[in-house]
Amino acid sequence: MLNAIQLFGLILILGLAAGEAARRLLGLPRTTGYVLFGLFSGQSGLGWITPGHIESAQLFVDLALGLILFELGYLVPRSDRPTALRRLLAAVAVAALPGLLLCALFVARGHAIGDALFAASLALATSAAITIATCSDVGARGERSGLLYTLVAGNGGLAFAAVALVAPFLADTVDHGWPARLAASLASIAGSLLIGGACAGLVLFAARKLEKQSENQHLLILGSVILGVGTAIRFDISVFLPMLIFGVLVHVLDDGQRVIATRIARDARIFLVVAFVLAGAALDIRLLADYWPAALGVVAVRFAGQALGSLAAVRLLGLPRRDAFFLSLGLQPMSSVALVLLVNTQLLYTRMPAELAGTLSAALLLMQLLGPYFTQTAVKGFGEATRLAPTPRP
Repeated sequence: MLNAIQLFGLILILGLAAGEAARRLLGLPRTTGYVLFGLFSGQSGLGWITPGHIESAQLFVDLALGLILFELGYLVPRSDRPTALRRLLAAVAVAALPGLLLCALFVARGHAIGDALFAASLALATSAAITIATCSDVGARGERSGLLYTLVAGNGGLAFAAVALVAPFLADTVDHGWPARLAASLASIAGSLLIGGACAGLVLFAARKLEKQSENQHLLILGSVILGVGTAIRFDISVFLPMLIFGVLVHVLDDGQRVIATRIARDARIFLVVAFVLAGAALDIRLLADYWPAALGVVAVRFAGQALGSLAAVRLLGLPRRDAFFLSLGLQPMSSVALVLLVNTQLLYTRMPAELAGTLSAALLLMQLLGPYFTQTAVKGFGEATRLAPTPRP
């Protein structure tokens, strides 16, 4: 039986090998190789990584996702106030339309409105890890890639906030009565804002004192991420929304560009391997065999909503329709955060329908495998993949 530290080392070494094999032999993004290795070594394959291993490595998972979401927030490009407002409105449109369509789909299948809202919120978020890793692999550079980061951060923030609002109304452990549940929802979101804002304030204040000393700033940001994750866990708040807010605020409010976060990006890539391999190990490929029709329905409705939302926002974003389509294609990878939130909610909400949970897990597995290719295709379609031959523009 491997302990948590041995498991961490094994995942890094073998996950790295699987990612390189996927890239060099099959021409696929490295992240696909990481997930495939997780499936091969987890409950769908040889069983090397057991549910007990995954539970013991939960701290690594929380830190990994915290670093990844901080980096995503930090990668959101700066813009002037009118442009930022237009992009915010576009992000709301691109997130709201597929969310409403997914909710309607789940209600049409006979699920309660609360369950449908929760499932739609989980399915809404785009994978920050896949976006960051795939864009890095193909050398994404340009305005469209920056816009992709913005929309991924936007729909992730909206999805996490929606989950925080809905989850207390489903949990068996919250006192009965909507006032208590609403108070728990608002407290979770307020706590996320406070933690993310406090971490950002600490980094911005200390960066002025440390100046541009990369070693010290590296420790400062890494320590702030760990402190923020630990504080969120201490107060029973999901770590994802605070870390996303943390990254966005540091980048947007750092007018003097005193913060150096390049080495944090390297740390996040180390944890990317852990997050993808454990996500693959936690997924059961048999769910895809059982629920593939429903999972394909979720994927199709989600894509249709994001495509329609992107096309409706072309004026706000200043994009041609062709690039709006590629933008919606880049939003397809479903976030592995959804798996963590689904498992945590199932522990608190014992009446979660098995069919709904199975459908979400099957859709997540499908888009963990296919999502990196969609993101790679989108960046190539933008003509901003500096390490790949771009798709010719008409």
